Amino acid sequence: MSKQDKKETTVKDNMDQTIQNNSEIFNRAVEETTQTLNQVFDESKKSIERNITEAKSQIPRYTQSINEVQEQAVQATRDIAENYLEYQKQAIDSFQSIFTPYVENANNQLVNNQTLIRRIPEIYSKIANNYAENSVAVSRILNNIAFSNVELVKNVINNTKEQSKQFAEIGKRNVKVYETLERENRNTI
Repeated sequence: MSKQDKKETTVKDNMDQTIQNNSEIFNRAVEETTQTLNQVFDESKKSIERNITEAKSQIPRYTQSINEVQEQAVQATRDIAENYLEYQKQAIDSFQSIFTPYVENANNQLVNNQTLIRRIPEIYSKIANNYAENSVAVSRILNNIAFSNVELVKNVINNTKEQSKQFAEIGKRNVKVYETLERENRNTI
């Protein structure tokens, strides 16, 4: 074997090792990100539970009718927030599975940059916590409105709850369609 052949073999072996190392680093980062996302979702649910518990403790006990409306508002807020978190988790998981092959390819071609990937859970956590806090604030506003017209609020809460489920289903269907289109597109390439 000539010196040139040995050199080429060494360079190829080094490149293969570098690609394998980058792939392992990327896979670890994806796994860490997935674990972090799951922790973020769990923390968001716990935050929602704490805020819901706080909201329930603040419900005035003037009449049975007003109590029913306020508890219904709190339950609807919880359902809306959980539906939103479920939709977001499914959307993130889907987009992550769609873009993982592209990111792996880019990772093998470019210098490995894990900073952005590791910041995604932090960014999402802030968004999710903000959503949860806003949901509780909206619940408090609805409780104040309930004093002026109990029946109107009952109808609004039921409609909002049902509509949020429908919006979540629309979002889930969209995510599935995009994921199917991406798979079909990937298979044709």
